[in-house]
Amino acid sequence: ESDIFIPKAAMGLDLAGGPFALTVKGNSFDVKGSGQLDGRTAFVAYQEFLKSAGQAYSSKAAASLSVDPNLRQKLGMDLSDFLEGSAAVDLTYTQYQDGRGEADIKADLKQARLFAEPFDYEKPAGGDAQTSFHATIKDKTLQSITDLTATAPGLTVEKSRFDFIRKGEETHLKGGSISRFVLGETVAKLDFDYDDAGRVKIVVGGPLFDLRPFLDNEGEKQEPYQAPPMQISLAADRLRTAEGEDVQYGKIYADIDGQGAFNQLEMDAIAGKGDIYLRYKPDASGKRVFRFEADDAGATLKAFDIYDNIIGGKLVMYAEPIKGVYDRNLNGLAEITDFKVVKAPVLAQLLNAMSIVGLPALLNNEGLTFTKLEAKFNWLYRQHGSLLVLKEGRTSGSSLGFTFDGTFDNAAGTIDVNGTMVPMSEVNKIIGSIPIVGDILTGGSGGVFAATYSIKGKGSAPEVSVNPLSVLTPGILRRILFEQN
Repeated sequence: ESDIFIPKAAMGLDLAGGPFALTVKGNSFDVKGSGQLDGRTAFVAYQEFLKSAGQAYSSKAAASLSVDPNLRQKLGMDLSDFLEGSAAVDLTYTQYQDGRGEADIKADLKQARLFAEPFDYEKPAGGDAQTSFHATIKDKTLQSITDLTATAPGLTVEKSRFDFIRKGEETHLKGGSISRFVLGETVAKLDFDYDDAGRVKIVVGGPLFDLRPFLDNEGEKQEPYQAPPMQISLAADRLRTAEGEDVQYGKIYADIDGQGAFNQLEMDAIAGKGDIYLRYKPDASGKRVFRFEADDAGATLKAFDIYDNIIGGKLVMYAEPIKGVYDRNLNGLAEITDFKVVKAPVLAQLLNAMSIVGLPALLNNEGLTFTKLEAKFNWLYRQHGSLLVLKEGRTSGSSLGFTFDGTFDNAAGTIDVNGTMVPMSEVNKIIGSIPIVGDILTGGSGGVFAATYSIKGKGSAPEVSVNPLSVLTPGILRRILFEQN
């Protein structure tokens, strides 16, 4: 037959056209051949029992066809958050007497685009990919997807389950569980559940989680936040924080609102020889305060690709909103104590410009020792990149002391810092402590030799300029040595 019509033959889709071979044998009506399933060319083998009482099912259809986004939408499988384009699908759909339907589906996703934007993952059209799963449908509503597996370049999804709920005329994801997935360098499992308010709770755990896609998106064009509010709990043996860099035994909790802003963020981990402690959450008054501590400052800064020329030290940062309780802009204080600086290119330029004998070699070998670095800061949120403003910065060591003020513009990728550098601060301190002579040499305020400097330009290769040996700078040494005025 070349012109047949069977309504709702498979998953509620009409079967029409032909040519088909029709067979009626006993209680079974069978159709096999090429035709149209919901207007799409398909090879179909269809069986229906004329009287389904006592049978294992009432009808069964096997079909091979191309499933496009419109058909997925019609079937209640909106996958637009991670799939674009058409897929070649083999499906077997079984309809039962109680109105329940089950579908076993295998799909070739080679011509489709797969993507997971939060993870910076994309499989473009043309790359090999496959998936298979079992779907349960009742009363024309997708109830669940079980036994889902998928493979694609850089992606493996092992046995997974997703549950759905119908709200009005639409089908929504209710919750699910991925027993194991590999996405890029991440190897983990994931469970999630939507509550009645539409907030999703996500629990992730595994041996390795690549945190890099979530750490720095400031330079990218920011689209309006379209994800639901979410609470995320993450635990991993290793958190990948930069290329070739991990922190160990990481635990993260994040509460994100419907605009994509953090209500709360907490992190515990180990970097180098010490613990990492981060808290951004409301205090007793409801004001969100930020606190960050690292027992091994150098290892922590390197792990997060912030700075890799510090060894050791303890880092403490505290900040609170500049304006009101919910302000994302922060005003704070940062401090690092007892650390070394080794092979720092910008510092090396400063030392060479001042022609300080011995210190460049020390910097490139065992490093320069500092007892304390301290700076006030403003962190100002901007859509395309934050602005970090440093104020009243100072550092002191056995060989050098600095003051610094300036800005780091993440949107432009530029730095603009200036200050004063005092070599041999211990010698200056001794001279300044000599009665009468010290007052004459230091102007009564503590400085003997100093050089003003500026660092400007692209953060990756800034220009360094020095005005050496500005003599008798009032108060500089006292400030660098963290003495009270």
